[in-house]
Amino acid sequence: MLLDFIGSYGSKLSDEGFVWKVGSRYRRIGVAILQLLLTALGYMAAFMIRFEFQIPAADYGVMINTLPILVLARLAGYHYFKLYSGGWRFVSMRDLLIISKSIFWGSIIFLVAMVFINRLQGYPRSILLVEPIFNFVLTSGIRFLARFFYESKLGASSKVIKNAVIAGAGKAGVLVLNEIRTNRKMGIGVVGFVDDNPLKIGTDIQGVRVIGCTEDIPKLAGQYDIDEVIIAIPSAGYKDIARIMNIARNAQVNTKVLPSIGELIQEDGMVGRLKDVSFDALLGRQTIKFKREADLNLMRQEIEGKAVLVTGAGGSIGSELCRQVATFDPGLLILLDRYENTLYELEIDLKRKFPNQPILSVVGDILDSVRVNEIFSENKVSLVYHAAAYKHVPLMEREPTGAVRNNVFGTLNVAKLAVENHVDKFVLISTDKAVNPANIMGTTKRVAEKIIQGLSGNGSGTKFIAVRFGNVIGSNGSVIPIFQRQIIEGGPVTITHAEATRYFMSIAEAVQLVMTAGAMGTGGEIFLLDMGEPIKIVDIAAKLINFSGLKPGKDVEIVFTGLRPGEKLHEELYWQGEGIVPTENKKITMLKPNGLYPDRLNVQLKELGELSHLSNVQGIYALLKEIVPEAKFKE
Repeated sequence: MLLDFIGSYGSKLSDEGFVWKVGSRYRRIGVAILQLLLTALGYMAAFMIRFEFQIPAADYGVMINTLPILVLARLAGYHYFKLYSGGWRFVSMRDLLIISKSIFWGSIIFLVAMVFINRLQGYPRSILLVEPIFNFVLTSGIRFLARFFYESKLGASSKVIKNAVIAGAGKAGVLVLNEIRTNRKMGIGVVGFVDDNPLKIGTDIQGVRVIGCTEDIPKLAGQYDIDEVIIAIPSAGYKDIARIMNIARNAQVNTKVLPSIGELIQEDGMVGRLKDVSFDALLGRQTIKFKREADLNLMRQEIEGKAVLVTGAGGSIGSELCRQVATFDPGLLILLDRYENTLYELEIDLKRKFPNQPILSVVGDILDSVRVNEIFSENKVSLVYHAAAYKHVPLMEREPTGAVRNNVFGTLNVAKLAVENHVDKFVLISTDKAVNPANIMGTTKRVAEKIIQGLSGNGSGTKFIAVRFGNVIGSNGSVIPIFQRQIIEGGPVTITHAEATRYFMSIAEAVQLVMTAGAMGTGGEIFLLDMGEPIKIVDIAAKLINFSGLKPGKDVEIVFTGLRPGEKLHEELYWQGEGIVPTENKKITMLKPNGLYPDRLNVQLKELGELSHLSNVQGIYALLKEIVPEAKFKE
């Protein structure tokens, strides 16, 4: 009968038409009466347990006579700690603490009153210990049952459409959790929190566990089938939000960002103001995921148990490449980069995520022949992913000598030493800017392609493959983070030309392409990813502004600055001299090898090296155009 009463009352509490506003006089009276009944029930249960369900007449009289005193003491405690106010639909561990305090101080009041009345003469002392326990169980239990019935009712009429993780286990994160639970029609199921405070990891917040830190999102995405990350850190700066967004984007998970505190105050709802930042929505196509069993098996055969070298390991592409390679259990993962800070951070991250993975971090330069040769000879490297390169067009227009040294002779140095040390496979990361290049950076990358295609045909046992990227969203210096920063700062968003278009891909797509194409390649090929149609950069900027709840041209101005030196209006993926061949993977195409490593190129590279050593910029310009006749950069 008691359970029927509790169920009926809990069901009513879960009914929106029955839940009175906080502070309502009728609601307070109703809760007070219920609490009075629970107090009496707990008191009677304590006496029955004390006397093994056979209460002597004298003690029964004591119970009846002292019950009013206990009720008054309890009601005083409940009133002081405001147990009559607030809804029960979101009762949590914090509420249990408040209930405990109210019962403790109510018990103190009762004890003082009893001592004052008759010094506890004839009163069973054990009741003072047993009764508060019963009272706590009943008082907290009724609240959790009300929450249970409420959530059960909502659950019956709603369905989880997507799994989400909340980034930020603070007050804002709890508010988001509560609103998601209230608005079940949203179809969001919260699988956990992530927070960068190590003290919070593993703790429970309103029944939801903090399952890791923000860096764990890629791992958690697969483990919990996460569809969305809700960033609930209103006080976080641009850099922190952008970092979390990039992590989620690389894991192919959509993100929503909780507005600032000021925006929250001005808005009625909270979750409705969350701003989608979806790769698919930005580019108008679905993220490509390489899940073919045949491709995965090829990658495992290439990597498992072998020594793998990643140059430029500290960069955005190189670091993600290292993380993905580690999932295939290489015998040794070698990280080479000239910047110690990024290399150190990557090593820490990899050791935390892959504690059993042997890792060798090397601070060094790809132009250092002695050091690179030591890496190859001492570790019997089987596979090289060559990600080290200078890639920023405007900078390389001003530093042509540096671009030639790093992108041409750095590649040549590592590639030749790979041949000498009998490396099985060498994968070059190239760019669509190498096609009919209009700038120094693209031209040097085209020379690098020519080098590895030529080496592939020289009869060595090393297989050389190249992979061409479009613009990689989320990589260091890419347009998306720049636009996001400009929007947060209030604008303007700067774009070079209203008609400029680019091919875009995510870091995850880029890395998957490198590894899949590397496994497929037999030597001399250049691989491309089907990135759909080129996208107008102005459209990307406008979407990002809209996702921020603002209007392009009104809230945030878009300014066209004009094409910079070396910048093309439209990029290309291949030129007419390259024949396209389909592969078994419909999302990847291959360009036919077009020539060996002619003696003429040997001579040209030797001359280019001398010009580079002398920093003869005009000579470099002239010779680059001779090596790459289709180059159109301005001298």
